[in-house]
Amino acid sequence: MDKNIVPAPWKLQGRGFIFVYKFSKSFIKKYGFFSEETLKEFKGGFGSIMIVQYNESNAGPYDELLFIPGKVHIGNQKNYTITKIYVSTQISVDSGRENWGIPKELAHFSFETLSPKKEIIRVGKENQIFFEAEVSHSLWKFPVNTKYLPISLHQHYKNKIFITKFNGKGKASFAKIHNINIIPDYFPPVGKPISGLYIEPFELEFPVAIIKE
Repeated sequence: MDKNIVPAPWKLQGRGFIFVYKFSKSFIKKYGFFSEETLKEFKGGFGSIMIVQYNESNAGPYDELLFIPGKVHIGNQKNYTITKIYVSTQISVDSGRENWGIPKELAHFSFETLSPKKEIIRVGKENQIFFEAEVSHSLWKFPVNTKYLPISLHQHYKNKIFITKFNGKGKASFAKIHNINIIPDYFPPVGKPISGLYIEPFELEFPVAIIKE
């Protein structure tokens, strides 16, 4: 295996924001980063964006911004899919693509703390900041665990289908987006979400994917 590929399974720890949306078909067609072929698989449902800082992983610490438009329907299964995702290290890019078919791209991240509950998150490539969001969270926390709401990812990569059923748990609080600016060429121009969570700390396990030719 390539020395820049860290094989699955992975165990990760960190903190992150999850913001939930309901995207229209017209929004997804214009901004969802689907190909014409895979757009036919889109079946709607709730989508999300996630902004994550992993302080521990099998590939070391890294940051992440991702977009989930909703569910796709392949065969008799409906699973979530990631159509746009940026991470801060090349080893995460390469490993994410080969292990789980996740289309990771390299970007740089900054996190500016405004108060114990508020921060500004910026993501860019080269000298172009394409994502900037002012976010906040409450201090009251409650437990979350994917065993009560199992989640699977469904990804197309190199003419293969990767299906990954991951597990996670952590301590969550409610979160908000106060201001957000996005360049659509790089990331879908989402606005204010339906709801949001801030999870710190969390633990996540990404197993070996089921791969279908």
